[in-house]
Amino acid sequence: MDYIVEKGKITVINPEDFDIRKTLECGQVFRYEKTGDAYEIIAQNQRAVLQKRENNVEIECTDENFFVKYFDLCKNYDIIRLKLSDKGLFRAVIDYGQGIRILKQDPFETLISFIISANNHIPRIKSIIGRLSRSLGEDMGGYRAFPSPEALASQSEEFYFKAGLGYRAPYVLETAKAVVNGFDLNAVRDMPTPEARKALTSLKGVGPKVADCILLFGYGRNDVFPVDTWIKKVYNSYYGHEDNPLKIRKALTDRFGDLSGYAQQYLFFYKRELD
Repeated sequence: MDYIVEKGKITVINPEDFDIRKTLECGQVFRYEKTGDAYEIIAQNQRAVLQKRENNVEIECTDENFFVKYFDLCKNYDIIRLKLSDKGLFRAVIDYGQGIRILKQDPFETLISFIISANNHIPRIKSIIGRLSRSLGEDMGGYRAFPSPEALASQSEEFYFKAGLGYRAPYVLETAKAVVNGFDLNAVRDMPTPEARKALTSLKGVGPKVADCILLFGYGRNDVFPVDTWIKKVYNSYYGHEDNPLKIRKALTDRFGDLSGYAQQYLFFYKRELD
C-alpha cells in the first residue's frame, strides 16, 4: 500500500485495504469519535484525525512515524486475504471485511481497555475509557493521554465504581497495581503464546478471551482467536456445533494457524454487522 508522509500528515494513496470505519469500528479499539465523515483517534499520548478524500485516506496526526506503525501501513493485506481464502475462509466474509487493518496498540492500554470491555457494549466501553482518560491522563494540549499504570494504581475502588466500571472496578485497580509493582508487560512479548496467555490470565479480570484480545491487538500475535458470543455464533453457523469456547478456539486456530487473528476479525465483523 502506497502512502506519503509529510509533516503532521500521512496520505494513503487509493487504499483498497484501509477502510477507516471498518478498522475503527470492528471492536479492536475504543478511543475514537466520529464527527461528520472524520474520525478522531487517541492512542497512548498521540492523536490523529482520519478522513476519506476522493480516493485517498488522509491522516492528520501528532506523530507520523507512530501512526505509520499503529495502522501497520507496511503490511500487505492482499497476501493475507489470498492465504485466508486458501485456508477456507468464505469469499463473502473476506470481501465484506476488506479494509479492516489490525492496529498495533500499546499492551497496557489494550490490557485495561479489554478488562473494561468484558460483558460490556462499545458505547459504554468508550464512555468509561473517556472518563478515565479525562480524569487521569496527561494533558497533551487539547486532549488527554491514556492514563499511566501509576495514575490508575493511585485511585480507590470507589473512584472506579463512580466511573461506571461496576464489578470491573477492582480488576482495573489490582491489575494497574500489579503492573506498577513489577508485572512485566514487555516480557510477555518474548514468551511463546501459551506461556504469554498464562501470564496474562494471572492478572485480575483477564480470562482466556480477554487474554487473546490483548495478545492479538496489543502484541500482534496472529496465532490467537478470541472467542466471544459472536464467534460462538460464527462457529455454530459455519463450522460445527460446540459451546465450549476453548474447544472452539482450538478448532479455529487449528484451521487458520498463524492467520487466526485476521480470520477472527473478518468473521467477527461479518457476523456482527449482518446480525
